[in-house]
Amino acid sequence: MDALMLWPFPVALLVALLVAVAIAGAGRIGRRPGLAALASAAGLLAGWWWTMGLVTASPRQLPERLPLLAACLLLLAGLGTALVRRGRWIAPVIAGAGALATGWWMAGAPRTGADLAMALPVLAGVTGLALLLLRRDAAWSAPAAALALLAALILARLPGPAEVLALVAVAAALGGVIGAGPAGRASAMAAMPLAGGMAALAALPVLARGTAADWAVAAAPVALLWAGPALRRVLPFRIPALALSILAALACLGGVWLLR
Repeated sequence: MDALMLWPFPVALLVALLVAVAIAGAGRIGRRPGLAALASAAGLLAGWWWTMGLVTASPRQLPERLPLLAACLLLLAGLGTALVRRGRWIAPVIAGAGALATGWWMAGAPRTGADLAMALPVLAGVTGLALLLLRRDAAWSAPAAALALLAALILARLPGPAEVLALVAVAAALGGVIGAGPAGRASAMAAMPLAGGMAALAALPVLARGTAADWAVAAAPVALLWAGPALRRVLPFRIPALALSILAALACLGGVWLLR
C-alpha cells in the first residue's frame, strides 16, 4: 500500500478507470442498466477520493470542495435511479437539482439571503455550465468533453491538483463507455454527477484567478459539445458538426494558450 501511495496520480487514473469499468460491466451482466449508467460517476468519486481523500473541508476552499461534491451527486443520482419508475418527472428534477447543488456548493454554500445575493453570479454560472455539460448525443460526448477540459487546464497552468483531477475525469468517462458497451449513453440524470464534477472543475480557474484564459478553460468543453450543431445551422456551407465542434474547442484552447 505504501508503494502505491508513492504514485498517487497514475494509481488514481487506474482506480477511476477500473471502478467505472467494473460497475458498468456488473450492471450489464446483472441486467441493471441504472447501475451501469452510474459507472462514470462512481469512477470519478473513486479517483478523486484516492487523489485527495474524501475531504470534508470548508466550502470556502476550492479543490477541496470536489470529492465531497462528487459523493453527494452520486448519491443523488443513485436515489433518482431507484425512484425513476415512480414517475417520469423524477429524472429531470434530479438532474436539475444536481446541477443547482453543484452551483450552490461551488459558490461557497451560501446560507443567508445576503450571502446568496453575493454568490448568485457564481451559482448561476456553474449551474448553467453543469446543465450544458449534460448533453449526451453520443457515448463519446463525456470523454470528449473531459479531454477538452484536461487540455485547457494543462494550458492554463493553474497551480494545484486540477490537472490530475481532470485526468481522473477522463479515465472515469472512458471507463463508463468501455464498460457499458455500444449502448453506453447515459441518461441526463445518471450523467449529472460527471457533468457536475466537470463543471466544478472548469470553474476552479475562474474562481481562483478569473483571467480571460480561465474563462476560455470553461468554454472549451462546452464548445466541443455545442458549437458544431449551432454553427452548422447558420453556415452557408455544409461541414460535419463534429468537425465544427472540434475546431471550436481548438479555438478555445488556442485562446487559453494566448491569454494565459
